[in-house]
Amino acid sequence: MYAIFISQFIFGQVAINEKNPPSSAALYMEAQKIPSMNFGGFLMPVVTEAQQAVIPVSTVDYRDDGLMVFVSDPVTGKHCWEIYDSYAQLWRSITCTTTRPCNSVLYEEDFESYVMDTGITGASLSNGDYPLGVTKWTLNSYTVIRDGNPANPGTLINADDYALVKTGKLEFRDTNGPLLFQTQPIDISGYPSITFSCEFSELGLLEYFPIEHVDDFNCGSESQGSDYIDVLYSTDGGTTFTEVPNFSGLGNSNHTLANNLPGAVSFSISGLSGSTLVIRIRLQNWSTDEYYYLDNILVTCN
Repeated sequence: MYAIFISQFIFGQVAINEKNPPSSAALYMEAQKIPSMNFGGFLMPVVTEAQQAVIPVSTVDYRDDGLMVFVSDPVTGKHCWEIYDSYAQLWRSITCTTTRPCNSVLYEEDFESYVMDTGITGASLSNGDYPLGVTKWTLNSYTVIRDGNPANPGTLINADDYALVKTGKLEFRDTNGPLLFQTQPIDISGYPSITFSCEFSELGLLEYFPIEHVDDFNCGSESQGSDYIDVLYSTDGGTTFTEVPNFSGLGNSNHTLANNLPGAVSFSISGLSGSTLVIRIRLQNWSTDEYYYLDNILVTCN
């Protein structure tokens, strides 16, 4: 190889695996190897950020202009092809697939830190630490619009209808229509894969009769069997949401969970990525002896 390099240097060009390189190229590499006939690529020097910082680039002239390295740092998560700009005396990123180092837990809510009865009721929308003391999540009783017409609104009628923190869980009683729990945006940018999980449980006789339902929201009243939980998520800051249907066969095509639950349900979904994660949980029940419980919300990087 040394002899080949010298002989090619005399003629003003260096060619690897090629006898007739383009005249415009000072250095030419053919991907097909000789004599094995396999193919290969160009591998530039790979360094960590610390190693890149001690490369002795010139600060008195421009001889290192265009110097290239690939930065691959498992600690900082940086993965970038960079070229040195001698005029500005800095490294410029040409392309990056940078990922952030995984700190495991990105968001956690176990409802243990709030004053008892934090949340909303039909008599008051500012109970306990909510809303002034709560920055991680919100609660809303709301009306869903379908085809220009309001579907069943979540109507908390009195103090016995509520979404309140009790005994370390968020408890939902007799919402009389859809009630919405939603997290603030959770930063997931730079992580290639995110897992979101939480736990649901219930108390009472929760019913869901599919034959009585027009669509996923027009579910009528308690007599029509319309108790369900929907889990939705957004990875673009809340602009668009994706609903998870029929989790583990415990729901249907319109709802994540429906009808009675077989004890505590550990919900999880993996492989999420994007800029920010917003978790939305929409549910309803229709009787004072019916309860849904939400607990242990966890967002982790994989």
